[in-house]
Amino acid sequence: MSQPFAVRAYRPADEDGVLTLLRQSLGNGRAFQRDNAFWQWKHFQNPSGASLLMVADGEEILGLRAFMRWKFQVDGRALNAVRAVDTATHPDYRRHGVFSTLTRQTVERAQAEGVDLIFNTPNQYSLPGYLKLGWTYAGRPQVLVRVLHPLRMVRALSGQAEAAAEWHLPEGAGQPVERLLADADAVQRLLAENDRRCAGRIRTQRSIEFLRWRYSAVPSLTYFAAWPPSGADGAAIVFRPTLRRGLREVMLCEVLLGVGGGAALGRVVRRLATSCGADYLAAHAPRGAAHWWALLRAGFVPVPRVGPYFTVRPLSAAAAAAAPARLHRWHLSLGDLEVF
Repeated sequence: MSQPFAVRAYRPADEDGVLTLLRQSLGNGRAFQRDNAFWQWKHFQNPSGASLLMVADGEEILGLRAFMRWKFQVDGRALNAVRAVDTATHPDYRRHGVFSTLTRQTVERAQAEGVDLIFNTPNQYSLPGYLKLGWTYAGRPQVLVRVLHPLRMVRALSGQAEAAAEWHLPEGAGQPVERLLADADAVQRLLAENDRRCAGRIRTQRSIEFLRWRYSAVPSLTYFAAWPPSGADGAAIVFRPTLRRGLREVMLCEVLLGVGGGAALGRVVRRLATSCGADYLAAHAPRGAAHWWALLRAGFVPVPRVGPYFTVRPLSAAAAAAAPARLHRWHLSLGDLEVF
């Protein structure tokens, strides 16, 4: 029989108990380990600030709710946001209101701390629960794909070929992200021009500090970067090779348009396509945006009915005024949407 529980703020002494609960409830991630290093990186080394963490406490940690800090900007305004990420409930306490109680109290805490907006990418099973708790379904950001090995993809998806069990990016196909960030002046110019091309839409506030945390300092996930020989201020991509349904995928987490525009991006993508050994490349950009047209010219095509479920919950008048429930108002990247 389950015991009563109390909801309280997370304390540093809870770390091992929380990690035990996460592994017990969720296992490890598909591409990362739920260990102390990853926990500290994700929730306490984030340049946007430490996550909002609440636990359900009984004789042990019975539940967790985590809102990770995030910063957006739109129309000259900054939006302080949180991303609803880790949630876990002890198996003996499922269907006892732990998830809903934790989520409601974490939302109240976020609102009290001046958070403007909550967003996340729930799966099809958890989506109804979020809608009942006040989230709004904005839509599914469309994935664009450039197929590199069509025959291999058809054979793998039809079961006629053995699915790849392991895959690593060939040497020289990408550079460490830290090498991209080393030329700070060029990256600053790149980010400024990229942001100009995203004007009018809600987008992540990107900085060298953010990119370093998100793609270079992360434990147990390896990202790569590529940019033109003429310099990173022309264009750049940040990407991660992975296996998805037995196929070799290169996910373009960041597509950054600089002074070189779509032409520079196209050259970077073509070089990656010929060297990476993947079955396909995947990316996202909002329909009609400069990034979307650049990806189309680089050989990508939109794939219907493929993409994560995207939900939002505005908490302030400033966030509501930005109309975040309308998907066309957003300029997201796959790195913004990736579950990690």
